[in-house]
Amino acid sequence: MKLPLPVNKNNRLAPEHVCYMGTTGSCKTTAIRKLNLIPKAAQVVLFDPYRDHAGQMLQGMKVKPFTTFAEFYQNAWFARKAREPFRFALVGQERTRENLELFAQMVWSMGDGKHPRRLHCVIEELAKFTSNIGKLDGAAGELWTGGRGFGLVMHATFQRSQEIPKTVLDESKHIYIGAVSSKRNAKYIADYFDVPYEDIVALKSGNERDHLGARDKYADYILKSPGIGNHKHGKIYPGR
Repeated sequence: MKLPLPVNKNNRLAPEHVCYMGTTGSCKTTAIRKLNLIPKAAQVVLFDPYRDHAGQMLQGMKVKPFTTFAEFYQNAWFARKAREPFRFALVGQERTRENLELFAQMVWSMGDGKHPRRLHCVIEELAKFTSNIGKLDGAAGELWTGGRGFGLVMHATFQRSQEIPKTVLDESKHIYIGAVSSKRNAKYIADYFDVPYEDIVALKSGNERDHLGARDKYADYILKSPGIGNHKHGKIYPGR
């Protein structure tokens, strides 16, 4: 499949890529919907094989699922041209590197540095598609390294930062840190992002608060933003 290239490169656009890391129950997926790092006016596409987002509300709009690449791309392409907000998810596809690459090529082709709305792209559990922790190659890598200039903003979730290409970690300007599974992982994150180790190991997931009711259960997180020492603590309540 031959797809068009992105257009109107604009180096004045600010970098906005986001990583969401943490163990099971750390509310990474919920954070995408609740932290307001995706504006209400944005256009959003999601690689969502297990329907984590399909049918859910994301910044005031319900995520509409599509089960084939052709259907997803046709709808996203014309909605992008219409310049109105949308939330489209590609669902039901196998978690293979080939499928991620085709999805990435489609997103890359919709890049436009002069478009009035940024196109936010969400990839769930990115580590399942990568084998090279040094660099993310192909169109998926282009989204992270060159997407900013074409109005593309990447969001990726994963459990262990050691399994993620440094391309993704280095290009992300906001880092969501949830509860981690080991002290080793906490130390890696602390050293890489200059966040206090003691703060990271103190984070608890929602699964560690089973004594609370569904509405009261919450997960701790740290949000790291650009700048030394620029991080804040918060709580996410997935049941609210």
